[in-house]
Amino acid sequence: MNGNLILVSIFLLLTTSFTVKANLDWTDCSFNAIDAPIMDATFFSPDPIGPAGTTLNVQVTQSLSKPTTRFTKLVIEFTSVKGYPIGYTRHPLDENINKIDDNFLAVVPQFLPANYLIKVSVIEVGLGGDKWNCILFHR
Repeated sequence: MNGNLILVSIFLLLTTSFTVKANLDWTDCSFNAIDAPIMDATFFSPDPIGPAGTTLNVQVTQSLSKPTTRFTKLVIEFTSVKGYPIGYTRHPLDENINKIDDNFLAVVPQFLPANYLIKVSVIEVGLGGDKWNCILFHR
């Protein structure tokens, strides 16, 4: 009986949808007046990040509410705490996918202030610049 209970518990744990934000000090993007659903699972390393010019590895697992187009991008952006851009990287995504499960790289920009934000978002570039999902990491 206990064996069946353990198997059922493991099955439920593995099949239950959940959200993970692996790095500490994260918020949704409403902090920067961006109304977009929060990213599902986003993890970056190293944390704390290295000096200017070093590579930041960002692992993203995200279900999408609609298929991607040739204009859908994953953006990793460094901003001031007020949201002013300092540096960013845009990664194209494959067309017509409904889930992102990949690693993306960004270069740490020069002149980061003592306090800054790392924003990871899925956007549709072009007119309107629709934001699909977003998460902010406060540093």
